[in-house]
Amino acid sequence: MTTALYVTTKQFCKRAWLGALLSVGTLVLGPLLFVLLMRMQGLSLDYMEHDLTGYHFAYLGLSWVCFLGVCLHAQSGCQKLCLSLPVISRVIASWMMFTMVGLVVMLELLTSGAYRMLFFDEHWLADYWPLLGPLLFIVTLILVGHCLFWLMQAPSFTRVGVGLAVIAGMFYWFVSRYYPQGFEAKLVPWNRVSLGEFVSLQLVCVAAWYQGTRAFADYRSGIAVPSPAWERMTLWWNGLLTGAIPDQPLVPLSRSDTLAKLHWRDSCHRAVIFAGILFGCMELGIVLAIGTRLHLEQGDLFEAAEGCMMITLMNSFIASILVAFLLGDGICAPGRPEMRRYLAIAPLVDQELNRRLFRNLIKTCVCILAIIFGVLLLSLAMNALLWGPALLQACFYRLFTRIYFFIQPVQAVAGFWILAANAISVLWTGRTWFINTTVGVVFGGLIFYIISINLLETYFRNFLLSEYIISGMLLLVYALIVGGTFAAYAAARYQGLISKIKTLVCFSIFSLALGGIAVGILREGWQYDRPAPWAMFFIYSALLALLLAPFATIPLALRWNRHR
Repeated sequence: MTTALYVTTKQFCKRAWLGALLSVGTLVLGPLLFVLLMRMQGLSLDYMEHDLTGYHFAYLGLSWVCFLGVCLHAQSGCQKLCLSLPVISRVIASWMMFTMVGLVVMLELLTSGAYRMLFFDEHWLADYWPLLGPLLFIVTLILVGHCLFWLMQAPSFTRVGVGLAVIAGMFYWFVSRYYPQGFEAKLVPWNRVSLGEFVSLQLVCVAAWYQGTRAFADYRSGIAVPSPAWERMTLWWNGLLTGAIPDQPLVPLSRSDTLAKLHWRDSCHRAVIFAGILFGCMELGIVLAIGTRLHLEQGDLFEAAEGCMMITLMNSFIASILVAFLLGDGICAPGRPEMRRYLAIAPLVDQELNRRLFRNLIKTCVCILAIIFGVLLLSLAMNALLWGPALLQACFYRLFTRIYFFIQPVQAVAGFWILAANAISVLWTGRTWFINTTVGVVFGGLIFYIISINLLETYFRNFLLSEYIISGMLLLVYALIVGGTFAAYAAARYQGLISKIKTLVCFSIFSLALGGIAVGILREGWQYDRPAPWAMFFIYSALLALLLAPFATIPLALRWNRHR
């Protein structure tokens, strides 16, 4: 038994050492570089000496996430080995718990010791950087997490509810240690752990260890099964994700309709459910919080209305990235070796396949945006029922009287389409090297441009040549976007992937929109008696090109993926 645990511990350490080194190095070198840069710039850091509470909580959050991530990564490679060891279940479960506890405690002590040598004085533990209390809490949290994990191998609604209540109660108790006089009073560092707090944490640790070892033994012996209610909920949820309702009547469909329905169930429906629920809940919670704060603090009504629209805008942008990843990998087999077989060998020509998949993409985007804006209206209506209709009236008043407020929903829709559709056009190529190259060029070029422009603005501000260089760099990006869009349309038209009418319609939209942008810029310059801001013309026309590019790039990507 000792030899088996020794070999397993050695495997755990081999998987954990690199991540532990990187985590500790990041947590130590990051603040050290910040301090050195501030001192090189001649900036004072005296304000940090008066209040380190915010930095302490930021450190706790980052360190816990990093250290727990390292431990979970290490244990994930040892879990199968542990299950097959010729050792009793209680010993194996205890080993998994205490190896994680020991590694986290060791990394916390190493990092805190480095902070003491580099940043703090001899009074750090007593005055502003508590160590023992948070350390005891994270140990308790690890043991409780292990207990809940093994209990959830036989899930039930009771266990889920109790687990959520325990975790929420633990974090509430932890935060309350910093407010000994109540949450309305001043925050005080948790520098001293009382006997009652110590005993309470130890009792929770013992209970979590005991229940966790029992749950692991049940799982290892194969008697851990979900409750009947949980199994019924799982069946219902799987049907909701796939869109398959077992009792619905069978209706004969054409080959293209069958393929479109299969693709919708395979990836699009799941993207709508995940993104809709996640960002719908975010929208509902944040807008209700804005309304509650407005009611309690009597803040500016129109600022609250603008905040609601900005939250909707940000939710739509973030949701577009999630949708791009969910749909982007939906047409490729795992690892992207090829397109999914039912799509690659479908008895449809490329044009029909492109049309069906593109229609599903548009349907997905419309459904998610409808959920986000529908939840916005629902949350405003709930605010009206709870606190009165003032916020709802302010939103509609701004919507119909302020043009920039009216443009924000349009920006949300256009930004969602630009981010999601262009990312999907890259991911649907199915070639990992092309995807990695595109991502590297985009983000690497963005970083290069930011650094170059900042250096030119800082050191060559008064040189005319620097202005020409910056203008040339920005015009190069503009030329690549617009030129790439025209090249994509030419290639798609040459290969017969898009019709002549669609090409002419997109070109007409682009030309008319460019004319409208130019007229608006000239009118603004004439109205305010200043030079026309032609830089905005290039920005708007580049965004317009990105808005129309997916109509050509997505068919090209699908053809390239299908015929490799």
